[in-house]
Amino acid sequence: MRLRNLIPTKAKLVLFKSAVLPYLMYCHLVWHFCKSSDARKLERLKERGLRAVYRDKHASYSKLLKRAELPTLMNRRLHDICILMYKVKHKQCATYISNIFNRHNSSYFLRQPDFSIPSYNTVTYGKHSLHYLGPRLWGKLSSDVRLAKNLNTFKNKIRKCDVSSLVNDGCEGCSLCSS
Repeated sequence: MRLRNLIPTKAKLVLFKSAVLPYLMYCHLVWHFCKSSDARKLERLKERGLRAVYRDKHASYSKLLKRAELPTLMNRRLHDICILMYKVKHKQCATYISNIFNRHNSSYFLRQPDFSIPSYNTVTYGKHSLHYLGPRLWGKLSSDVRLAKNLNTFKNKIRKCDVSSLVNDGCEGCSLCSS
């Protein structure tokens, strides 16, 4: 913050992306299902960093993200969950990870997704788990994205999508989901 007037904006953005963002995204698939208040704190920290980079106190967070060509931390975590599901589908990850998800075993094409969405008894250990969210996100992706020929093509297509809009199911205000 003290040197923000001496360093050019482009250099500050490179420093932010290389020195700050890795800390905010370290092991983010594991803590994605922690308290939403902690996720909001991390988003505010990213916003504060972008405000320091661009020296802009009045722009909205979405404008700062667009200017830096970055997604929100939530959207980035969901991108990485979709990438994990692609790897599971194409057997490009460890077997202990692919054993978390149940695949549909049918020789017929019944317009079913590749993975079965499990039922859950509790919100904390059921709905808010990778076991549930991964297949649910995969099923909501467009077939154009799901049928990518290789991992790099899939990554390029998924990074252009706003995956956070697929997660919202009208449960934003409930006290169970916002904890």
